[in-house]
Amino acid sequence: MSSDEDAPSRERDNEGQYLADVTPEDVLGVFDSVEGPTITTSDVVDVLDCSREVARNRLNELVERGLVARRKSGRVVLWWRIESDEETENPYLRGFGALADTDLPEQMKQERERARQEWAQHGNHLSG
Repeated sequence: MSSDEDAPSRERDNEGQYLADVTPEDVLGVFDSVEGPTITTSDVVDVLDCSREVARNRLNELVERGLVARRKSGRVVLWWRIESDEETENPYLRGFGALADTDLPEQMKQERERARQEWAQHGNHLSG
């Protein structure tokens, strides 16, 4: 019988549950380390040494953010990155971090387009 003294210490939350130290961005990295266009939850578990629940939760977060899609094939769920256009390649515009639940990236895009149209109409004659 093995002792827990040799196991690495993991942080727990107020309810005694282990805190997950795997981020959605860590999971995105799994796509680069596994051969093929799709990954499975087991791939995330193996590469990041996390629980299936943590792997599934982070993959679902990526689906909600529009960065990953999924499809069930038999008893396995396949996950793949969604190809994005040039503008969403920028992490700031994808809504990482503090912008994740805001419409700021869309507002910035609209303001940029408004400014382009104004410049096209008035050129150097814009007043400050």
